[in-house]
Amino acid sequence: MNGHARVAIYSCILNAALVGIKLGLSNVSGSLALKADAIHSLADVVSSLAIFVGIVISGRKTKTFPEGLYKVENLVALFSSFFIFYAAFEIVHEAFVGESIDVIRHIPLVTGGILASMVVAFLFSRYELKVGLKVGSPSLVADAKHVTTDLLSSVVILAGVYTTWLGYSVDRYVAVFVAIIVVRMGYQIFIDAIKVLLDATLDYPTLDGIRRLALDHPGVSEVVNVGGRSSGRFKFVEMTLTTDERLLSRAHDHMSRLEEEILDQWPSIDRILIHYEPEQKDVRYIAVPLKDYAKDLQDHDPVIDDHFGEAPFFALIALSKQDGTVSVHEFIENPYKDLEHRKGIKAAELLGSFGVDEVRSRVSMEGKGASYALEALQIEIEPTDAETLGQLIAEVGASTE
Repeated sequence: MNGHARVAIYSCILNAALVGIKLGLSNVSGSLALKADAIHSLADVVSSLAIFVGIVISGRKTKTFPEGLYKVENLVALFSSFFIFYAAFEIVHEAFVGESIDVIRHIPLVTGGILASMVVAFLFSRYELKVGLKVGSPSLVADAKHVTTDLLSSVVILAGVYTTWLGYSVDRYVAVFVAIIVVRMGYQIFIDAIKVLLDATLDYPTLDGIRRLALDHPGVSEVVNVGGRSSGRFKFVEMTLTTDERLLSRAHDHMSRLEEEILDQWPSIDRILIHYEPEQKDVRYIAVPLKDYAKDLQDHDPVIDDHFGEAPFFALIALSKQDGTVSVHEFIENPYKDLEHRKGIKAAELLGSFGVDEVRSRVSMEGKGASYALEALQIEIEPTDAETLGQLIAEVGASTE
């Protein structure tokens, strides 16, 4: 049995003990109010048993519910709010409809018993609330607030005892005031449970904080959306973002670190699902290996090199996705052309650092190291029949028409 399930059992035992104490005090004093309060505590026993069952069931996983019955706790919290409403009704009913008592017997004993039950109930409610908030259990939190209604009803009864002893009857007005507080408390628990059962989103400060953290994280260029929901004491977050990382392994590492940072800052979150996709650009960059280059294509049209890794230069062609215009963006010198090994791989990594989306080649690169490197960098390889840079520019422009 886990910790919060054990607390629910303690609540059952405490409320059962309070039923016995209040019934005993009712018999000794002749107070109908104490008898009604004993019935109220009996309702608490039923509520606590329901909470215990909810906590135990919520962690069970079946074929039909593979993620667990998380929302059972919220359903139990919802029913617990009805018990609170019933408690408020009992207070008002006893204040206005209950039989008037002219003489209360054994006032010191009754006072001591009521005060003792109030102290025990208060201490336990603080303990239960602390555990409920720590583990994020809505049913324990609801039950802790429900125990507070016992204190309020006990105050009403204690006031009724002494006002009766003094010959005044103001307890009914105090009862109305207490009933309003009790109904307000039950209403808040009711609304919180309904929000979760209807899959209401997580609070805005949490989602906004996650969005800000993601935007400041390396490798993240844009946060498309962030959403989350509560299910029982568990919280789930789902987000979609774009990354400027070309290597899938690097992007995965960035997302793993981002997930760890979110869990460190918001430990109550149970699960995070991050969808990431490459950054969408307005310009597509196409690279082609060249034997030489020229600042002005009208003076000289550079020849395309058939050897990718050994090419002295690469031309970077910019293709606008908006208007389809094609232009030479820049020429890149290949510092790896004289290497004995891995020159093609190094050239591919060089183009990747410039944000190249596509490489045009006159010869097949299949089975070569450069081909695998370009594939890993998510750079496409397309064949071309063009012999010069000018012809390639014309070919790219024609393909957009």
